[in-house]
Amino acid sequence: MNFTDIALKYRDRFKARHGHTTTENQWSALNAMLGCQTEQYGQMKLSCDACSWQTERYLSCGHRSCNRCQNHCTTEWLQRQTAKLLPVSYFMATFTLPFELRVLAKANQKVIYALMFHCAVSTLKDFGLNDKTLVAELAMMAVLHTHTRRLDYHPHIHVVVPGGGVNRRRNEWRKIKGDYLFNGFQLATVFRARLLKAIQSAGLTLPDTPKKWVVQCQSVGKGLPALKYLSRYLYRGVISNQNIIADNGTHVTFRYKDSNTNTMETRTLPGEDFIALVLQHTLPKGFRRARDYGFLHGNAKQLLKRVQWLLQVAVPIIDAAKRPRFICKRCQSLMSVVGVTRLRPG
Repeated sequence: MNFTDIALKYRDRFKARHGHTTTENQWSALNAMLGCQTEQYGQMKLSCDACSWQTERYLSCGHRSCNRCQNHCTTEWLQRQTAKLLPVSYFMATFTLPFELRVLAKANQKVIYALMFHCAVSTLKDFGLNDKTLVAELAMMAVLHTHTRRLDYHPHIHVVVPGGGVNRRRNEWRKIKGDYLFNGFQLATVFRARLLKAIQSAGLTLPDTPKKWVVQCQSVGKGLPALKYLSRYLYRGVISNQNIIADNGTHVTFRYKDSNTNTMETRTLPGEDFIALVLQHTLPKGFRRARDYGFLHGNAKQLLKRVQWLLQVAVPIIDAAKRPRFICKRCQSLMSVVGVTRLRPG
């Protein structure tokens, strides 16, 4: 099954039922996905390197909500992060927005998401500096997810943290010992206080919220599995076409893995509601889903090099990610792009 085909099929019903609550960003995402690999974005001309046979292909939309393209961007991001991996244990802290704040977050996405990043990262930084056995500046890579595996609205931030930090006063690397970073309940208490204060300072009205919030903090080994997990939804949609398994003319069924039982489950809902379920996870225009901090930030390359030198890291030479190759249908040789035609707006 294909999300684009489903969106085309149920578009009118979606407009009738959800059009009044659909944002400009969501309409833009839907229009991009509907036009992906069609004449809407133009086409490229391909020529075979061996037999000179030529053909044309439509261009992709390049929208980060589209589940048909942007694989190259995902590969490039994963390569950049892999090149920064250190020979230490890694941890992942997950900061979750409680249910009572999700209506507010949905109506003020850019503000709330930015505050979630700031409060989660500042909480971890301060814990690193105030920990008596560490007293170090932590680095981290944070990614915002807005969905559960069932695609319900569930904003949370995953923060991957190398197991150690820099003590600037002594100019040394401080390593975290064992498989424990910080206490999740203590992280949640500080995160809750900071985020509620920040939301009030932004001029938003707070609903009643529970006193206990949830922050999960766990060991993730050497870090690479966590990076691969986070890379799945950075530059492509929240559901792959392979997981859309049925459409009976009125209802769409998709599958997902239940995180509690580790088994595959299915969810069925009307086609127009399925489109709305997917589109609700469209991020505000220009909002960065993934952010680096500390010596992992792009402006801290010299500090990262010092850390790599201290830990005797053999920095790998990363070749540029290769784009998909086009194969000639006639002789199976490689084809080259010899021209691009883009349609003029209007």
